[in-house]
Amino acid sequence: MNLSFKTGDELILFLVLVTLIIFAVVIMFVVFGIFRALKQIDAERSGKIIEVFSFDIWWKGLTGAVPLEKEEIILLSHNYDGIRELDNHLPPWLKYLFYATIVFAVFYLLDYHVWFSSPNQETEYLNEIAFAEKQIEEYQAKNANRIDENSVKLLISDAKVLAKGKVIFTGKCVACHGAAGEGGVGPNLTDEFWIHGGSIGAIFKTIKNGVPEKGMIAWKATLKANEMQDLSNYVASLSSTIPSNGKAPQGDKVVTGSTATK
Repeated sequence: MNLSFKTGDELILFLVLVTLIIFAVVIMFVVFGIFRALKQIDAERSGKIIEVFSFDIWWKGLTGAVPLEKEEIILLSHNYDGIRELDNHLPPWLKYLFYATIVFAVFYLLDYHVWFSSPNQETEYLNEIAFAEKQIEEYQAKNANRIDENSVKLLISDAKVLAKGKVIFTGKCVACHGAAGEGGVGPNLTDEFWIHGGSIGAIFKTIKNGVPEKGMIAWKATLKANEMQDLSNYVASLSSTIPSNGKAPQGDKVVTGSTATK
């Protein structure tokens, strides 16, 4: 059971549950004590000897075992080749355990499905997923600057990556490459021709180091490595979109048909 409480109400419900369990245990011992006292009084009235409590008595009462010398009282009439059958009942400890499971089930039902003080399996699963995603984000943020042209990942199917890359492209690249990547001062990014390579690593390297002799600045001083990875993937995703106002092709054609996989 998860003992973390998000609100004061959950804590109060948990304390109420614990109190009820303790109260039930106390009541059970009180009833047992009353029953034992009544049994002793009845024994005294009948002139029987009252047995003092001992481990042996307790163990016999717990197991319900019948002594060997008294087995004839539970002997059945069945006879299988000389093998006789005894009518042994479930030992009391097993019955008490069964009763305890019923009590537990009632409190379990109240805790999980009435009071909702503890999360069910689905909620625990979603909480673990959210926690794992947070850990991944923290890890990626911690290792964001370790990405380079050799370790950059191809993530053109990741909508979040492309969305972040588009924001960067719109803010920093549109002036030279056009809103759709059709080209302007800079080359067309939507066709199959590339001047400095069309693989995801080559695109990252071009963004990172720039092409100073052609007027493209190096973005490594401005953008973080993970931002350059997002931008690289967005640029790669523009391949073969071919807008109507695209600039004439420049560089070499990527024969694979995909700039992101060459």
